[in-house]
Amino acid sequence: MAKIVMQDDCLAPDLQITLNFKGPNPIIAYQKLKRAMRDVWEVEAKDYWEREFRWDTSGDPREFLVKAYVVKMLDRFSRVIIEIYVHGHQPSDPSKSGDVEVRIGGYLKTEFGGKGIIDDARNPLYKGLLWMYNKYFYWGQRRYYLHEWCYKKLHKFRDIYQKILNISPPMQ
Repeated sequence: MAKIVMQDDCLAPDLQITLNFKGPNPIIAYQKLKRAMRDVWEVEAKDYWEREFRWDTSGDPREFLVKAYVVKMLDRFSRVIIEIYVHGHQPSDPSKSGDVEVRIGGYLKTEFGGKGIIDDARNPLYKGLLWMYNKYFYWGQRRYYLHEWCYKKLHKFRDIYQKILNISPPMQ
C-alpha cells in the first residue's frame, strides 16, 4: 500500500552542527555519547543504536569512528531521528593530545497511511481528508515537534558536549 511521507531537517537550512576538539582524552566524546543521547531525547536503550563503530589500533594515534542514532516516537505519525557522527584520534600516551570531530544532525519524519485499502495514499478520499487534517490540525503540531524535539534538543546536546569536551561556547 502507498503512504505519504513528510521529512524535515531539524536544523534547516543547515544540515548539522559540527564541534571540533583538540586536547587530552578525545575518546571521552564516545564514552559519554550513549548516556547523553538517551538523556536528552528521553529514550530507552532499545531506541539508541550504533550503526558503525571502528577502532583502528594499527597506528598511533588510534583512530576511532562512531555513527550513533536515536529514534524518538512522538505520536502515531511522527518520529525524530537523530544522527551523531564522532570521528577522532586517541593517542596511546594519555599525556599527549588528540582530536575529535562531532557532527550532530537529525530530521522529523511523518508517515500517513499505507496500512490498508482505506488509508492508501492513492485513495482520493483519503488524500483529501489527509490534506485537510494536516493543513488545519497537524501542521502546528509538526512545527512544535520541529522546534522543541529537533532544534532545541540538538542545541541542548551541543551544549552538553561542549561541557564534556571543555569547549567554550562561541561569543554572541
